[in-house]
Amino acid sequence: MKKIFALIAFVSFLSTASFAQTANLNITLSDVLSFSVTQPASLDVNFDTELKYTNGITALATDHVSVTSSRGYVVKAIAGTVTGTAALAPGTVKITSAIGATNNGNATGITYGSAVTLPVTGGTAATVITATNTSWSGSNSTNKFNISYLIGAGGAYAGKATGLNVVPVVYTVTQQ
Repeated sequence: MKKIFALIAFVSFLSTASFAQTANLNITLSDVLSFSVTQPASLDVNFDTELKYTNGITALATDHVSVTSSRGYVVKAIAGTVTGTAALAPGTVKITSAIGATNNGNATGITYGSAVTLPVTGGTAATVITATNTSWSGSNSTNKFNISYLIGAGGAYAGKATGLNVVPVVYTVTQQ
């Protein structure tokens, strides 16, 4: 009888024992940064009236710049090599940014450039957008921005040689 009681006590002890082990999750967080300049890849404007030469032409590119960033970022712009018969100066283009029409990203902490003069190649790129926070809104990772180009205001192109001219705009993005 003592053996049966000892066996029951031993089995009861084994069934109430618990064991614990640890599994480590090694999590590495890396910066994420990507951006694109979307269609239209070129904006065609035609200076064909006195009013256009006097006031310039505003060309709006909706959702033109998209940024995905795991932290704050800065978008800058500078002119590429200008081509054409009129020898247009990049400084005759002004850029204004705004939140995009289909943006679902985090819009908190964004500063938009207004009438930012496009600098010449070799100069210092101009700040067009500054974001102090990530682009993630929880469910959406990308900020989209409208870019408005004011081209040739104040008679800047009056008296220039006619023909096709191209002023490339080169965008860069860096994280803060």
